[in-house]
Amino acid sequence: MIFLKALVPIVRDLLGTFLFVALFLVTHNIELATACGISLVIFQTVLMMARKKRIGALHWLSLILISMFGGATILFHSKYFIMVKPSILWLALGGVLLRRDWMAPYLPPIVTDNLDDADIIRAGFVYAGLMFALAVINTAMVGLVWLEMCSAEFWAVYALVGPTVAQGALLVVFYFCFRKKVIARIHARKALAA
Repeated sequence: MIFLKALVPIVRDLLGTFLFVALFLVTHNIELATACGISLVIFQTVLMMARKKRIGALHWLSLILISMFGGATILFHSKYFIMVKPSILWLALGGVLLRRDWMAPYLPPIVTDNLDDADIIRAGFVYAGLMFALAVINTAMVGLVWLEMCSAEFWAVYALVGPTVAQGALLVVFYFCFRKKVIARIHARKALAA
């Protein structure tokens, strides 16, 4: 159950991307897909504010970058700009995730109370590294489209599936590593109390 709760913020943050890619694949209309993706992220932010939920720095960064780059997408009408945009976003996100304290607010109290800060900080740096790797891979995929070695539709599927699978896999690794350490810490505390 805790694992599913950990997925909620990630899925929520990716909803705009899911909507964008789905609409792009169905309609092949980049402006419509972009406008709907931007609208969803803005709606999510307004909803979180109305519910008085804490909005983290990553969500604000996502809102600003998606709105800014989405607006540029609609303005410039360049498929290569649209495709390279995720690389820029991944680089910006990776830079933000180099902050030592970014991950703790996303973890449940049982984890933050029973895990060393150093473990959380290291995990945050690993996640930042993944963002940089995703930027490089996406740029390579855009190069393949530019060289006509794959289609824009193939890129769109990759843009949805690749980063989602990579982040999901890393989340699973973090979950089981954190779980093992938290259980060991709780058992050790109980053994000392006995």
